[in-house]
Amino acid sequence: MAELTPVGARERVVSLDVLRGLALCGVLMGNLLWLYTLRFATPHDDSSAVDTIARVGFGLVVEQKAMMLLTLLFGFGFANILVRAKERGERGTGVFVRRLAVLFVLGWCHIALVWWGDITWAYAIGGFGLLLFRRVSNIVRLVVGLVLTIVPFTVWIALDGGRIGQLFLSQADWIRHMNGLIAAAQHGDYLDTVHAHLVFALVWQAPMWIQFYPSLVGRFLLGYVAGAQRWFERDGADHLVLFRRLAIGGLAIGVPCALLTVSMPPHFDLVGMLGYELRRIPFSLLYTLQHLALAAAYVGIVVLLVQRPRWRRVLAIIAPAGRMPLTTYVLQSVFATALFYTRGLGLGLDPPGAAGCLGIALAIFAGEVAIAHVWLRYFRFGPLEWLWRSLVYMKRQPMRV
Repeated sequence: MAELTPVGARERVVSLDVLRGLALCGVLMGNLLWLYTLRFATPHDDSSAVDTIARVGFGLVVEQKAMMLLTLLFGFGFANILVRAKERGERGTGVFVRRLAVLFVLGWCHIALVWWGDITWAYAIGGFGLLLFRRVSNIVRLVVGLVLTIVPFTVWIALDGGRIGQLFLSQADWIRHMNGLIAAAQHGDYLDTVHAHLVFALVWQAPMWIQFYPSLVGRFLLGYVAGAQRWFERDGADHLVLFRRLAIGGLAIGVPCALLTVSMPPHFDLVGMLGYELRRIPFSLLYTLQHLALAAAYVGIVVLLVQRPRWRRVLAIIAPAGRMPLTTYVLQSVFATALFYTRGLGLGLDPPGAAGCLGIALAIFAGEVAIAHVWLRYFRFGPLEWLWRSLVYMKRQPMRV
């Protein structure tokens, strides 16, 4: 029986690395626009034409679609462990559980040492839900995945998510912890910031965990289907009809939904405690459908473009950032907090408008792509990927190329 090992260099799929890179770029743009800069909690002026265009364009093309895409890809990666283990006649549960446990610990290290908004620890918790679906058919995974992706959020809105959230955290406590985070980031020393990060990481999820984790499991299941059916083998060349349908169908559904969502004020706030509450179910359905449909469209478009040599060369430029996604993700926090926290340059005291934030995000990502190119010229994995694999497989992994 062959020993289950990490994916080797020859097994890498360019389209997946490109998709991870694009998703990470979009996540960075959203995090820098709202979270790193603390604009979600402080007044900001986006009244200029440039800022308005940037914010609306980001909302239509990137916002939440990148997170949806990244979540689907995480689900694909998680499922790949189970699929590869089954193919080799192994249970694979031990490796899978260790993978999630180590990711959970690394996520909390990220929170304590760098930034409160880490999402990987939540992905680790949601990943355990996949174990419930190991022995069911792909049809069941697909149906349950779609239901969990769409229904919990819609029901949460219908039942007034803001008030449900206050069952777990009162609005007064939310405001108190939020002000504590702002004070620590803008005026506190490092230990004050660490404490504020550890607390607010839990506070941030407290109002919405009841719909957030079922939705995570749903997205992971959709990734499970893609892994079980080998959609991305040979960069998707064996399933081009499928990816063409994803591209066309995703755009046909996603674009109208996105336009309708933007035209339906007020915007819904995921936390539900900052003054924007929307109780209209049609909005929540459009909101979720556009993210899922456009994420599917992006997958289809990238896979189709990778089949063309010229586009493959262009897209491959960002692939190294997607080859080391955990390192890329954490490095974004290092750069952003160095720019916006007081212990760095302190730009968060007077954050730029939407256009400036998105421009800074693109500049950071370009730097990360350059770093990834240089690093992977000499090493097989990113440093955090190497640490993750070594701990999961309980064996020091070879690092040099």
